[in-house]
Amino acid sequence: MQSREKIVKTTCPYCGTGCGIDLIVKDGRIVNARPTQAHHVNDGELCLKGMFGWEFVNSPKRLAKPMIRKKNGVFDRSGKLEEVSFEEAYDFVASKFKETVAKYGPSSIMGFSSARSNNEDNYVFQKFFRAQGSNNVDHCARL
Repeated sequence: MQSREKIVKTTCPYCGTGCGIDLIVKDGRIVNARPTQAHHVNDGELCLKGMFGWEFVNSPKRLAKPMIRKKNGVFDRSGKLEEVSFEEAYDFVASKFKETVAKYGPSSIMGFSSARSNNEDNYVFQKFFRAQGSNNVDHCARL
């Protein structure tokens, strides 16, 4: 049985411009990317990141599940990475946030967001940190 390629139209994840990108998918894997022709933002053009920056998706080195360093079943900085459930990972992060804010105050935490996130996600991200009492929010859009 021969598999067919399909085109998935989406928005390029590399910056906030909103360029249209067509991902070429075969057997459930991205195999290529092309600019969406006649798109109202990029009119059939893509920068190098949009054109070639999809290859990390198929990397065998990419983490696909949450992991926590543990020794004897509990968190330990010198422990080995162990796969955990998303619920355990969320609970762990939340407890560390609460512990840090309680001990050092809200300015002791900061958030560093990604230009790959859309504007709505970045807005919620900064709102989360501001709700904790921290104005320490930045992003990597200058890279």
